[in-house]
Amino acid sequence: MRQLALTKSTVRDLQGSLTPKFSGWYDAPFPPMYLSGSKWNTRKRRRRSNPWRIVLLLLLIGGVIYVERVVVPQTPPLFVVTPIPTRNPATIILEADSLFRAGKLALAEQAYQEAISIDPQEADYYTELARIEVFGGKYSAAVTNASNAILLNPNSAMANAVLGWALDFQSQLDPESADILEALQKIEKAVELDPNSALVRAYYAEIIIDDDVTAFQQAGEQAQLAVQMDPNLLEAQRAVGYVWERTGNYDLAFEAYQNALRINPNLALIHIAMGNMYFNNADSRSAIDSYIRASTLAPENVIPLRLIAQAYARDGEFGKASQYAQSAVDLEPSSSRLHGDLGRMHYKNTDYDSAIESLALSIHGGSYLEGVQVAGLPLDPGDPLVVEFYYMYGLALSKQGRCDLAVDLSEALITGVPDNEIAAINAQEILILCGLIDPPEETEA
Repeated sequence: MRQLALTKSTVRDLQGSLTPKFSGWYDAPFPPMYLSGSKWNTRKRRRRSNPWRIVLLLLLIGGVIYVERVVVPQTPPLFVVTPIPTRNPATIILEADSLFRAGKLALAEQAYQEAISIDPQEADYYTELARIEVFGGKYSAAVTNASNAILLNPNSAMANAVLGWALDFQSQLDPESADILEALQKIEKAVELDPNSALVRAYYAEIIIDDDVTAFQQAGEQAQLAVQMDPNLLEAQRAVGYVWERTGNYDLAFEAYQNALRINPNLALIHIAMGNMYFNNADSRSAIDSYIRASTLAPENVIPLRLIAQAYARDGEFGKASQYAQSAVDLEPSSSRLHGDLGRMHYKNTDYDSAIESLALSIHGGSYLEGVQVAGLPLDPGDPLVVEFYYMYGLALSKQGRCDLAVDLSEALITGVPDNEIAAINAQEILILCGLIDPPEETEA
């Protein structure tokens, strides 16, 4: 095998050829590289400034600052309910007064309730709300709100007067209550606090005559004093008419009520009074028209409905009478008297089963419909209406052959109201229908 002979010079040449070409790369700075005429020239050429670009940039910066400092603070947080601006109570009261004059009592009540929600410490708001509720036939609510006004201002003459007036009306639905006595106490305190108030005097006249009809002279003086103080006060004219009505002077009462109606023709209370005048003059149709007008103006007031039923019953239209009596019960299902009224109308319509159901609830009490509790009415010699409920209940039972209960009612009438001639006659009739006694012999003329 032929061997390659290497000389020293040949070895040096080979070693030199194996040495890296970039020897010393990390030991010395890399020399700059220029590529003439190439776009890769690393020494960039400076551009000239564009003034429009600078203006645009400044505008963008200004916009960011405006949004940060102006727009964002005024923007409400997401998903947060925007608060409704609070109304001025004075504006609400003006609106309520306007609604009251227009006969829109429900809306007037809402306005005063809104005012109370804004300022619940203002006693006058509760007083005016209670006054409107009396006109609307909401006597229990009126008593509550007038009492709230007195809690806030015990020395408010108007709050005491309105409470007394509301209690007076409430007492007419339940004569056995002590409401009329409390009404008299409240109105007397109101007179002491403000003897120069025409409204207080008008309320005083009504409460006096309701407490004691024989005090008609004192009541009349108070009513006339109210008119002298303010002849354009509706309540003053109504008080005069009411005192005349309670004393049987219907023509004079009619005139006073007409004066009240001219002051405000949109209040149910005055139309009820006018209806009573027509009814007492044997004009049932005109009375019914007035009562229906009153019920339209005060749809939550049971009094017009009771009076409509009474007017229809007097004309012998017992079916219609029962319908209106039922409507009254629907408004106040816990009222034992309203159930008694309904039972009377059913009895006169010869619907004895329905009469027994309603009269039993009125007299004994119990549960009505969806758990409404009705308190029973005890037999009271001084309450002719309750006495009528008892003997009509006994008559209905006897006519249906339920003499076990009917006889008990007859005995209760005989012993409980011995001086009531009508009750005695009907108690005897119950025993006759049940075959326990013979009918009296007819005497020859």
